[in-house]
Amino acid sequence: MKEISEPLPNRFGIIYLQYKKYIPFVLYAIFGVAFYLLLLNHVLPKQYELKPGMVSKETIIAPVTKIDEVATKQARNRAAAAVPDQYYKDDKITENQIKLIDNIFADARRNITDKSLKEEEKISNLKDAISKDLSQEFYLKLVRIPPDELQNLRMETRNIVNEILSDGVKQENLAEKRDLVDRKIALSSLSSNARFIVRELARKCIIVNEVYDEKKTEKMREVAREEVEAIQIRKGQIIVSAGEEITTDQYRKLQVLGLIKEKNNPWPYLGLALLTGLMLKLLFFYIRRFHPKMHEDHPKLLMFILILLLTLLSMKIIAIGQNLKWSTLGYFAPVSFGAMLITLLINVELAFGGVMVLGVAASILFNNENHMLFDFRFALVSFISGATSAFALAGVKRRSSILQAGLIASLTSVVPIIAISFMNPSDMNWQTLLMSTGFGMANGIFSAVLTIGFLPIFESMFGILSPLRLLELGNPNHPLLRKLLIEAPGTYHHSVIVGNLSEAAAEAIGADGLLARVGAYYHDVGKIKRPQFFIENQINRQNPHDKISPNLSKTIIISHARDGVELLKQYKIPKPIQDIAAQHHGTTLIKYFYYKALNECNGCKVIEEDYRYPGPKAQFKEAAIVGICDCVEAAVRSLARPTPSRIENLVRKIIRDRLEDGQFDECHLTLKELDIVAKSVCETLQGIFHSRIEYPDEPKSTVVKGVKHG
Repeated sequence: MKEISEPLPNRFGIIYLQYKKYIPFVLYAIFGVAFYLLLLNHVLPKQYELKPGMVSKETIIAPVTKIDEVATKQARNRAAAAVPDQYYKDDKITENQIKLIDNIFADARRNITDKSLKEEEKISNLKDAISKDLSQEFYLKLVRIPPDELQNLRMETRNIVNEILSDGVKQENLAEKRDLVDRKIALSSLSSNARFIVRELARKCIIVNEVYDEKKTEKMREVAREEVEAIQIRKGQIIVSAGEEITTDQYRKLQVLGLIKEKNNPWPYLGLALLTGLMLKLLFFYIRRFHPKMHEDHPKLLMFILILLLTLLSMKIIAIGQNLKWSTLGYFAPVSFGAMLITLLINVELAFGGVMVLGVAASILFNNENHMLFDFRFALVSFISGATSAFALAGVKRRSSILQAGLIASLTSVVPIIAISFMNPSDMNWQTLLMSTGFGMANGIFSAVLTIGFLPIFESMFGILSPLRLLELGNPNHPLLRKLLIEAPGTYHHSVIVGNLSEAAAEAIGADGLLARVGAYYHDVGKIKRPQFFIENQINRQNPHDKISPNLSKTIIISHARDGVELLKQYKIPKPIQDIAAQHHGTTLIKYFYYKALNECNGCKVIEEDYRYPGPKAQFKEAAIVGICDCVEAAVRSLARPTPSRIENLVRKIIRDRLEDGQFDECHLTLKELDIVAKSVCETLQGIFHSRIEYPDEPKSTVVKGVKHG
């Protein structure tokens, strides 16, 4: 017996149902692997198996800017060694030497004026009192000097010694300083004997008075070390040229840059893997917190991941172009592009989470100008510009709002760029600042252009209607709505009221009010094909259904849903709105013509199923709400006296009948939500069909016109 194989689509459906719970994890894993691979080269550069003395087969360029610690240390040591020894002048020594001179001349005066002493005794006493280092000739001439000249000799000696010692005397220039005495004494008017005495005594009193200052010397050398800037191996610098023999210094630089391949060094790989895992975990919990249903909405989760990857890829391309000349090109990273797309296609909360991930990536992708792994400058600017653009697009009304959001992001990016530059004055130069602000300004505008270009692609690919697209479709000047207004004006006005009812009801239960309103505008466009067969367009006209059979009438009525879908496809209206047009009647019974057929059947069999819409039933809440509001609006309009109680009874009856008929079985509307919808519809209808004050007729005027008084 031949085995009947299961249809292929059903197979895929069964496989999908079996493994659907694993799909989010697969998507996260794909994103994690891509994130890891895109960032890997910025954590671990290309490495080489080289040694000193080997010939390099290729030119090796520094991939990042790093400090050469060894060269920096050598340069700082050279600067410190160039600082001379530091001394301080001890003024106490000068004072002591001046006092010594005064004491010498005081002793000389006492001995010279003592007439009881012989010359030899005077010399002996002076040698004992002063010093035996002075020459015999000095003492002979000293004791023979008239006492009244001693004061002049003392002052001359004091002045010379004080002047020379005041300038400071080091050990290495002691002889030079003593020789100064000869030049100074030569200008004196003293006698030759007196000059001899002053010269020898002054030279003796000139001693070292500058002391080595160890602390000051070390401090000055430390200052000299600190003044030497760190020697950097700059990004883009050629370390080794192709065909060049590698020197020890070049090899050391390659080691500093991490370009020498070391055996079994898994740590950089492990570190990036841990970081990637942490980012995925945070992203998972963030989504579960702010958009828990997205883990069940696999197409939307896939779209979110694709937007992040697309943004990361664009950042990677820009990072490749970053070099020493364009060191701040990272400010051009289009993080705002991803933020705006996620905001428009999903929501602003998820955009904020995506911006955090992209900010971390930016700090690694554009870290090449700094020797740190994370360059917070690019992370900060990316986060601020991305978050600003996302918030600027919350609740947008026009497509031009994307450009406005991009401009706001550009202007906002400039502020942190300038702030960072001002906070690092040592690294700031006006040319770099101007270039950085230029990249920041271009970033937001470039992101806006990308968003405008990619938004329709994602809308088409995932069948998603962004608020901007819905607002465009809801414009009364849309060609299809204009066609509806002109060819079926009654249907147009009916659709506008249904749109207002649907929007309020959808928002009341947390559904998409904008989708419900715009879907309601288009739900009956199929009536354009035969507008005269629908009562709202039969103003002052005979009803054509009176002349045809109930069977033909129901065929015409049923066909408006199918005709509407075809017309919507022709005008390239997105599928969710096509679905509302196809599903708003579900499989409800066309009661009027069914009962009319029963009355006219004359015993023939009337099949109820033939008088039901073919469906499908509403598959989502907005379609069900439009169906309720469509039926309610037409029914309430037929009420002779639409009082609040009558309106409420009618609304609840219609909802109850549809519920019992199983029309809400496939759209997940709860009883509580149906009650909220009923209340919302009643409130809106009461505002439309409220009672008005009956104004009395204007009384006839008793004033005679045209008569001038007085």
